[in-house]
Amino acid sequence: MNIFAQHGFGPKDKLQRGLAERCIAGVVFSPRYLTPEGMRDQLERLRGTDGVLLMDPEYFATSCLRHPDPNLGNLEQWDHFTTARRAELISGKATPRIIEASLRIQADMKVDALISPNVYVPKADSIDTAIALNFVSQAKMVAEGMSDLPVYATLAFDRDAIMHDDDFRGVLDALTGLENPPDGYYVLIGSGSSRDGGNHVRSDIFHREVIAGWMYINYVLSINEAHVLNGYCHLLSPLLGMSGAAACASGWFSTLRCFSMNKYSREQRGGQQPVIRYVSTPLLAHIRASDYDDYRAVVPDIASGSASDAIYEDREPSRTEEAIQSWEALNALCSEACSGDIEGDIARFRTHIDSAIELWTELQEAGFSQEIEANMERLEAMQAALDLFEEWAELV
Repeated sequence: MNIFAQHGFGPKDKLQRGLAERCIAGVVFSPRYLTPEGMRDQLERLRGTDGVLLMDPEYFATSCLRHPDPNLGNLEQWDHFTTARRAELISGKATPRIIEASLRIQADMKVDALISPNVYVPKADSIDTAIALNFVSQAKMVAEGMSDLPVYATLAFDRDAIMHDDDFRGVLDALTGLENPPDGYYVLIGSGSSRDGGNHVRSDIFHREVIAGWMYINYVLSINEAHVLNGYCHLLSPLLGMSGAAACASGWFSTLRCFSMNKYSREQRGGQQPVIRYVSTPLLAHIRASDYDDYRAVVPDIASGSASDAIYEDREPSRTEEAIQSWEALNALCSEACSGDIEGDIARFRTHIDSAIELWTELQEAGFSQEIEANMERLEAMQAALDLFEEWAELV
């Protein structure tokens, strides 16, 4: 299972170093942060680095064009980013035209695979689900007329679309029954309440049904021979990898680690500059760099053991070094968790969660309190999600 970079604001040299040091295997670029000319330049600069270069068309954000004060960045400069009448989306009349416009731009950019556009699905039992399924069912057919590149269909679900499992699992049944399925899927699960600015994302993605559902998407699609790339995964990457993901993407700011449609509306912008953080694989957490030494003084076993650890011990790292450490840690977690033996992987990861909870308990008993309750709740959600996933996947 590979780790990709989720591209966003302020890449500087993060992508070049991540690819050169092989802690990322590819990049999912965002046209929100680049003009078409800028995208072409970025792709050309990274081409030949052995990384997989992709572009998320972000078509689902066209729904925010009607927002009184949208926050779409460069998206409106892209020719494929146009709305269609709702009736034409429901009937499917506009779907081939939208797909072709997006895929043609990506093919012209000479990416390594095509990501077909789609709408955002807020509820599994809504008309948006039917529209989304229509986009998926036509993606491969439209692509065959213009390119030989692999085609990933976007699946962009709100966490509420997963909460009602009967409707949600019916959507997966429909996907596995397609006559001409795409080669793979680019899966996004949206959090409605993530805070896009500031130091810490408190996301409602960390709910047992949402995590289990995201794992189940990967499991069902992968056993049906689809290549699944997940966006905005961060610390959920090992769980998705053990359930069948081929790749998981994560970036360097909170908005690139957890997906939310909120970021496309200006009213959700703002917040202070995020603090530097450190991914601790033993704690299964993204802690503040300022806490790293304090925690280690009490519980030495919280260090991830990656090459970047020494930087955190000597000085405050740069934003690029922070990103590199994050990707290194995610790779380490996924290497440990994703052997291909799903039942064994789940058992080992349960042990890892138990160990992380014990470490957090030690820190709490030593008098630390900052973010401990939130991290404990997140780990408990992971435990409960593994139970539910095993039930849905009939592994017990």
